[in-house]
Amino acid sequence: MTKHGFTLFLSAVAIATFRDEQEFCENESCNEREFDKSHFYSDVKHCGEIPLALSHKLLDALPLDEVDGNVIRTVKRSVFSESQPSPLKEPLTLAAVSQDVLRNILDLNESVIQNEEFVRCVSGGKLFPGSVPLAHRYGGHQFGYWAGQLGDGRAHLLGEYTNRKGERWEVQLKGSGKTPYSRSGDGRAVIRSSVREFLCSEALSLVVSEEPVWRDPFYNGSVIKERGAVVLRLAKSWFRIGSLEILTRTGELDVLRTLLDFVIKEHFKSIATNDPDKYVVSFCVSLLFSCNTRLFYIV
Repeated sequence: MTKHGFTLFLSAVAIATFRDEQEFCENESCNEREFDKSHFYSDVKHCGEIPLALSHKLLDALPLDEVDGNVIRTVKRSVFSESQPSPLKEPLTLAAVSQDVLRNILDLNESVIQNEEFVRCVSGGKLFPGSVPLAHRYGGHQFGYWAGQLGDGRAHLLGEYTNRKGERWEVQLKGSGKTPYSRSGDGRAVIRSSVREFLCSEALSLVVSEEPVWRDPFYNGSVIKERGAVVLRLAKSWFRIGSLEILTRTGELDVLRTLLDFVIKEHFKSIATNDPDKYVVSFCVSLLFSCNTRLFYIV
């Protein structure tokens, strides 16, 4: 867990988690009980632009899917697909915010949480200036077997932010709707999973909606209605081993080299670009960072 997780508004998160677990036991509908907002942030007071502009170095450096839209499909010869978030149904509740991320990573003043546009931006209802939402294509193994294309099935990479300390962070929404990689999923997340994401990653905010999301929490055929939620989280990079493996498995070696060259240039500056063993060295070094989400999400 990252350090800032211990200094958040944990009372709000604890209450949200407890109420979800209580719902499992009592099998209540989310429409049958009142959502007590007294433990969360007060209603927003004004509406205005958010002083956070994003850029997208990834768009210029890496191949983009030629097909537009969120139609579920097998994607070829690309690293990202352009995909628009699906806004949560209002009313929305800003359940928790990391003051550490707000001030020390995104250079924002605490007053921004009183802005109606802030809640919309961090829940997928509106884009930050400069944002081009992307869903990442990757593959992986499930239950010990190669599962083929997986990808960001409920996440949208909004862009990159370089703060006043010169740190570059990639900003991503989780639970923000369908993408080309959603397969049979609905692209949504519920409070249970979103609380974990908020506490265990470098997250800025947790927004809760009354939008119903249907889940089978115990995988026993008992589907219940839960509330939808969106987390805005950050990482130095969202690439992972599966980002490389999908390209290897499909024989897209030119795209693989392009991606590896980008990763080495941006994240492993100590490796010389003309080193004949740069790919082997970058892989070995990246494994050292695999458990530190603050430095690198994956590899």
